[in-house]
Formats: sequence, C-alpha cells, structure tokens
Amino acid sequence: MKILILPCTSSYHMTRHLYLLITGIVLCIVSIPCGAQVHAPGSATPSPDRLEFVPMDNHPELFIAQDSLGSTWIRGTVPASLRGVPAVFRIPSARIHDYRLYLLQGGQLTRIPRDTGSPSSPFRARFPQYEFISHDSVFYLEVKDHTPQLLEVEFSERSRFAVAESFNLLGIGLYYGLALMSLIFNLVFYLVFRDMRFITYCLLLLTTFVSFFYEDGMFYYFSNGRWTMDYLIVLNSAVTSIVSVPFTFYFLDLQATFRRLKGRFFAWAAMLLLSVLVYTLTGSLAICIFVYTLCFLAPAICLYLAARRFQKDVYARFLLLSFGMVVLTGLLYVLHTRVDATAFRGFGVHTFRVVSALEIIAISFAIIFRVRALQHENERYRQELDNYLKALEVKAADNHYQQAFLANHTPAMATKQQLADELRAQYALTERETEVLLCIWDGLTNKEIAERLFITLSTAKYHISNLYVKLDVRNRNQVQVLAKGVAG
Repeated sequence: MKILILPCTSSYHMTRHLYLLITGIVLCIVSIPCGAQVHAPGSATPSPDRLEFVPMDNHPELFIAQDSLGSTWIRGTVPASLRGVPAVFRIPSARIHDYRLYLLQGGQLTRIPRDTGSPSSPFRARFPQYEFISHDSVFYLEVKDHTPQLLEVEFSERSRFAVAESFNLLGIGLYYGLALMSLIFNLVFYLVFRDMRFITYCLLLLTTFVSFFYEDGMFYYFSNGRWTMDYLIVLNSAVTSIVSVPFTFYFLDLQATFRRLKGRFFAWAAMLLLSVLVYTLTGSLAICIFVYTLCFLAPAICLYLAARRFQKDVYARFLLLSFGMVVLTGLLYVLHTRVDATAFRGFGVHTFRVVSALEIIAISFAIIFRVRALQHENERYRQELDNYLKALEVKAADNHYQQAFLANHTPAMATKQQLADELRAQYALTERETEVLLCIWDGLTNKEIAERLFITLSTAKYHISNLYVKLDVRNRNQVQVLAKGVAG
C-alpha cells in the first residue's frame, strides 16, 4: 500500500539554505542605486548637427553618431502624419530609460520635457514618454549606456496612443489574472495534498510574474518613474532558472534523483547567484552572457529529463511541450532584448506573454489531472483498507463462532454424518436441508449441489437460504466452521 509522505527534513534544510542565499544576493543588489541617471540640470543644449551621422544597422530610417562625451546620438524623422498634432514618443523597453528627446522647433534644437504623469496625460507612463507638437521633421535622441541596436522608437498620435495603450493594459491584465488564479489554485492544492509539485510551481509562477511585471514597465508605472531597477530582470531570471530545477524533478516524480544530485544543484545555484552579483557590480557584458548561459543550462537539463520519460509518462509530455516552448521563446526574447531588437522583432514581450499563458494553461491541466489521479489513488487505498477491515471482521466472527460451537460440542463426534444428524435434531432441519449441509461441507458450489441432488439451481438456493436461517449463520465460511469440529 502506497502512503503519501511529507517532505523530509533534509529537503526542508535544502530549501531553507537556498532561500537564505537568494535573500543575501537580493539584499546586495537592491542596495545598489536603481534609479535612472539624471543629467545635470541647467546644462547647455548640445549641438548634434555638428556630428557625423551614419546609417544604423537594421534601422535604415535612423542615423547614429558618437560625441566626445561618450553619449550616443540618434537622428530620425517625425512621421509626416504627426506633424502639427499632439503626439507621443516613447521607447517601449524597461531597460532603456536614460535618454533625452530633442526636436527642431523654429530652427532651434529644443529639449522636450519627459512626461511624469500630468493630469492631461491619457495614461500614467509605463515607460519614459514624451508628449509634444512638432512642426519640423527632425528629432534627436541622446542615449546613455545602451546598445543602439536595442532601440525601438515609437511615435503615435495622442488619441490613438490612448486607444492602443488601453488594449495593451487589457491584455496585460488578462495575463496577470490568469497567472494569479493559477498561483492561488496551486497554493490551495499544496495546502490540501502537501505535494511539492504545487508549491514549486507556485514559486515558478511567482518569478515569471515578476519578470513580466518588470518587462511591462509596471514598476515604473506604479512608482511614477522612480523605480527603474536595472538589474532586477537578471536576478529574477537566475531565480526562475533555479526554481525550475526542483519543479521539474518533483513534477516527474524524480525526488530521489534530486536528493542524490542536491550537492551539484547547490553548487550551480551559488555560482549563478554570485555571477549575478558580479554583473550587478561591474555591468560586464561577458558576465551577463555567462549568467544567461547558466540560466538556460538548467532548463535544458530539465527538458532532457522530460524527453527521456516522454513515452512512458504523460506528465513528461506536458512538461516537454509546454515548458520547452517557453524556454525556446524565452531564449529568442533574450536575443530580442539583448542582441538585436530588429532581427528578432517577432519575439517581443507580447509573443513571450502569449506563449507563457499557453504554458500556464497546459501545466494547469496537467496539475488538474494530477489532482484527479491523487483523488482516485486515495479512493482506491481507502477501498482496499475498507475491504481489509471487513475481512478482519469476518475472520473474527468466524473464530468466535467456531469457539462457541466447539465449546458446546464434544470431540466424540467422529463423522460429518453424525454431526449433521445432531444438527438436524437440534435445529429441526429437513432431510433435504441436511443433504445440502453435507454438500456445503464437501465444498460444492450451488450449481454442483443442484446436480448432485437432482434439483434445480433455484431450489438449491432456496434450501441454502433456509439452512442459513435455521443455523443462524451468514455465509458458507461459518457453515464450514461447523465441520472443523469433527475429528478426522
């Protein structure tokens, strides 16, 4: 009989130590200033028209130049349809926030103030955005500390921007609602079943939720632009990768394998978190690449384990197809945000969100199937236990009946016939009922009794029923007990 066992003490200490390590890294990272760099007020308006601009790779409509202070300048053209009307400009990326927008107004280069959530704004900004009315065609961006290939400039007429942002927020809200609903369900399932699959998936959902909350600019949104949290996404990607490992092992019933490999797991997790800390302190591109390589190494191993069990485990199929799709899309999204936004344009945050939502639905279905399987398994164990208890009750009743019979009958009765005759006289059995009694003692079935006595099956059942009533027994086992008192 299978018994559900609560997580062992060693697993508790493993989780506790890992949480302490992650907490220490988080405290170190959040202690580093995370706000956007602010340009010195009152500085003179630069003159980018003196710079030598060249076309940008993968952005033929934009031109790029470098000034003597190390700032990157980008020149572009305001769409003709937006000249002379209220317009909105933004770069829809949580990673790019330290830049200035300049427009030519009456032949003068004018810096456009950043919108900080004025009452006239259609929405509170999720990313740095600028509202303006331009009568000229040229704009300039002064960008600090960002790779130009990652820029995706976005111009929109003010009213159309409001409509588009409404749909964006609706889609974001639907995804967050789905994620929170799944998070609550899994937490409830964990409290009911105490199964580590549910709590590890809760942690995985939580870290994924934080990633999208950052990428959607919601930290910037709720803090009115104060929280840019430049290094949060790298840290959260590392934590997500770490959580995915125990989730996979528990989801595939590989707890014993996970306990055997826990030393290697903790070594890898510590190296990953320390690499995140080094990247936070240095901002090194090489360290960043190393961190993301470690981040995708763990999901790759998890998918390998699922592929090995693909044919014999239905949950491995769920994991491989849904989780594999998320990992692949996540890799392409990292390339979109870290390498080239234009080359991987189709794998932005909206694509990643849709794939993540499909993964949540697929894994939720798998978990529902798992809950039903646990319920059926518990019901089967309960039925087996009930049958076992009933068998014990019958055996106890038989023993009691045998002891009571032997106490009232002497061992002088040497044959079944003598015992049957005595029972016939004691319980007023008919001759046919006595014959049926002897047949039962011989181990015959109802059909065999009917054939031996040359009677119909229904008649044999009728005599057996009358025999049970007169002898005050409930089944053949108790009738057999009467024969056990016969010597020989």
